[in-house]
Amino acid sequence: MESIIIKKNELISTIILNKPKQFNAFDIDLATDLNNALKELDKDDSTRVIIIQGSKKYFSVSISLEELQNKSVQQAKEFVYAMNEFYHTIHHLRKPTIASVSGYAVANGAGLLFACDLAVCSKSTKIGITAINVGLCGIGASLPLRYSLSKKIIMEMLLTGKVLNAYQAKRMLMVNKVVDGKFLEEETYKLAFNIAQKNSSAIEITKIGIENLTDMEFDKAVDYSSDLFSYIVNLEETKSTLIKKINKKRGGKND
Repeated sequence: MESIIIKKNELISTIILNKPKQFNAFDIDLATDLNNALKELDKDDSTRVIIIQGSKKYFSVSISLEELQNKSVQQAKEFVYAMNEFYHTIHHLRKPTIASVSGYAVANGAGLLFACDLAVCSKSTKIGITAINVGLCGIGASLPLRYSLSKKIIMEMLLTGKVLNAYQAKRMLMVNKVVDGKFLEEETYKLAFNIAQKNSSAIEITKIGIENLTDMEFDKAVDYSSDLFSYIVNLEETKSTLIKKINKKRGGKND
């Protein structure tokens, strides 16, 4: 996996996009390596949270236009499907993902940021769905936003190719936190470790549950969330956590 680097720190695994000469633009190698890494880390019991980061100046920009050109319709379709596979992968992961973003996150890079469950950005971050600026259509990158942003905002991004700064993205609820660049890694890990210390089953069920609830009608969603709660209460890890909490509340006494 030469196009990515994987680092592990206790319960946190970090995938670093490693195509600096092409500004971490998506090509077949990067798309394939990213997907494989995400799937492998999802199976790794020692990983509870996955961070995805790029370089200081470029999180990720676009797809490889060199690989895209001179393809037939079928070849272009196969290529774009490969570029967009991470949307499916992240959606179905059991582990939450955090985008740690600095510099440009545009086109597919913006889509990767949006697809992650959480995002921490440096002040230098620039975010945009810029496909239309080169005569293309970037609807795919906007799909993770369709439940959190109005159609009008999404249409403006798609049709103008406008690039937003980090604070504009924060106001639009596209990212969770904006920090000084020198604290980006520290703040991202702080968020990741906060999550990773929680009940591992609760983390996974929350991630899966939210994804499944997205398209569910309200009454079914309430029942589904009740079913998940009932299930997790009976897991051994949960029982152990509850006993510790109850004992702590009682001053450490066991009845």
